[in-house]
Amino acid sequence: MSSNKKKKNNNIMGISFVDLSGQTEETTTTPVGVSSRFDNDEFREMTKKRLMAQNNSTSTPPASPSPIESAESVRETSEKTDKILQDIAGNTGAYTLLPLNLLTPTPAEWNQFSTISNEKKVLMADSIYRNGLQQPLVVRALDKEGTTYQILAGNTRKSIYEVLYEITQDEKYLSIECKVYGYKELSDDQAREIASDTNYVQRANLTGRDKSFAVRTKLNILKKRGEKQILEKAAEQMGMKRTAAFSWNKMANLIPAFFDMFDEGLISQKAATRIAAWSHEVQAELHKQADLLTNEIIMAIPAKTPSERVLDKFHEVLDQTTQEHTAATKIGYIDTLTEEDDGYTIHLSGKAPSASQLIVMYIPDKKATAFKNAYKDYILDSSEKAD
Repeated sequence: MSSNKKKKNNNIMGISFVDLSGQTEETTTTPVGVSSRFDNDEFREMTKKRLMAQNNSTSTPPASPSPIESAESVRETSEKTDKILQDIAGNTGAYTLLPLNLLTPTPAEWNQFSTISNEKKVLMADSIYRNGLQQPLVVRALDKEGTTYQILAGNTRKSIYEVLYEITQDEKYLSIECKVYGYKELSDDQAREIASDTNYVQRANLTGRDKSFAVRTKLNILKKRGEKQILEKAAEQMGMKRTAAFSWNKMANLIPAFFDMFDEGLISQKAATRIAAWSHEVQAELHKQADLLTNEIIMAIPAKTPSERVLDKFHEVLDQTTQEHTAATKIGYIDTLTEEDDGYTIHLSGKAPSASQLIVMYIPDKKATAFKNAYKDYILDSSEKAD
């Protein structure tokens, strides 16, 4: 297939363009409409409920973008996808309808992007039900006869078509519009690059792991081609600065737990890049003490510290930080405590913290430890004099 003219089919209902596809799945042995990706009763019920509510409504809502997209984002992402396909494959490929049962998923190692929530899947299914297909799938033929096609972009769209067929039994969901590349029209490297780059531009919310995987894939492909200045080229093609591409590539070595901390805003990108330089075994041990990790502590461990020395250095930095904190919050100590017939005479050393009051009190033994832990920075102790 070599025609570049885009085939329009106004009768095809489809998913909104913003592709939030997650991990691939094995569907080659699964009957159409029974995708293992959607063996999730909650998702099915959520989708059925949403579609039934619309069908039972007194007025039919107009076809319009769902909350996960906008007309502008659809146009922008469509243009980016077309440019990717043009840059990688030129004017090859043609648009046509393909039965779902001829489509196989993207290889798992090509599609390590994060999964999506049931809520977003429902919005995508709703968009299929109400709107036309904004972006066809991208596939390539795996044999001359055209009996099997590998999905390069659109695993989730294909899977949601299966689910909507199961729910509605409408045969229009048994086929989907695709841009099809003929047998051997693409090399494996071209196919992999399309799979990664289209996911990168079509996803609405990329995680740190998604960006790292996309950048690492792009760099590996450029290097395999023998390109020069691959970091600069990758940054330009992916619309980011060279320093950002460098950081995302380094972060590809992070273990999932630290990617989670980064996505949750618990560590900065600089700190994540520093951690990624260490072995996975060291990262796993370090993460066991995640409650003690701060950007300052991580960055205090020199970048060139060998992995076998990282944990020792971490404890050194932690001890030093603790001592500095203690010194900064030290407010003095009890100089003398003299017991007299009618009470005590206390001589204190140091100054009281601002906005505080001096209180002398007795604490029950059972509550003393918890009280000291809660107010340790404000308690005067005679034992500090020895310091």
